Amino acid sequence: MNNRGAGDDVIRVRRLASFIFGICVLLFLNSTLHAQDGCAVEVKLLLSPTETQTAISALGFEKETTGRVYFFDTNKLDLQSQGAIIRLRQGVEGDLTIKLRPRGGRKLTDPSGLGRGFKCEVDLIGGNAIPSYSVRRKYAVTRLPETGADILALLNAGQKELLKKAEISVDWTSVKRIADIQSTDWQTKAQPHFPKLTLELWEWSGGRVLELATKVGPDAGPSTYKELQQLAKTKGVALNSTQQAKTAMVLDMLTKATPH
Repeated sequence: MNNRGAGDDVIRVRRLASFIFGICVLLFLNSTLHAQDGCAVEVKLLLSPTETQTAISALGFEKETTGRVYFFDTNKLDLQSQGAIIRLRQGVEGDLTIKLRPRGGRKLTDPSGLGRGFKCEVDLIGGNAIPSYSVRRKYAVTRLPETGADILALLNAGQKELLKKAEISVDWTSVKRIADIQSTDWQTKAQPHFPKLTLELWEWSGGRVLELATKVGPDAGPSTYKELQQLAKTKGVALNSTQQAKTAMVLDMLTKATPH
């Protein structure tokens, strides 16, 4: 009887431990998911590129900065087709960023191992909320990378881990620099209801794209998007006929214009 009672006690203890472990796992997952739901929102609105000077004057933009933006992918955009972007910025603050916009609106629920450069955002583009995850590292351009091998040698552990978590598969020998863009940015805090607005103009051989953007808290995205549209209308600044992520737009335009 004693042996049997002791055995029952062991079973009960194991079940209790398993139950407690399960609760801990659920609490961890819920906290992680809540953190993802709490990502900041960047509201973006594409303006007509011919409206650059109008937007600068009408919205009170100043603090102009310039730089260059480079993107790396294959001729067929194999990275972008999987939701991955490799971007190198050269300017006042140079950096190399791996950005992920998971297909189908999937969320990255385990940011462990991605390091201090990890950031989650929700890009609100054309009224659509798109989860966005990135790992950034500072990089002062001493030699401009050309190939996939060059890029792989520059990625830190967190950036490689992000690609791994996203299950990105690509032939790195086919990856190369596919975009060289002149970037000009302006900022303003002059507009009521917006803590800060950013205007960004991208120019390359054969094209331009102009984006108006602001960052807000997790719950303010939809209302801010409407307010941003209304602001552009009130100030007489024309919107672009297409509203989509400017990176995807530019890379599609460049690859279609370049013979493979």
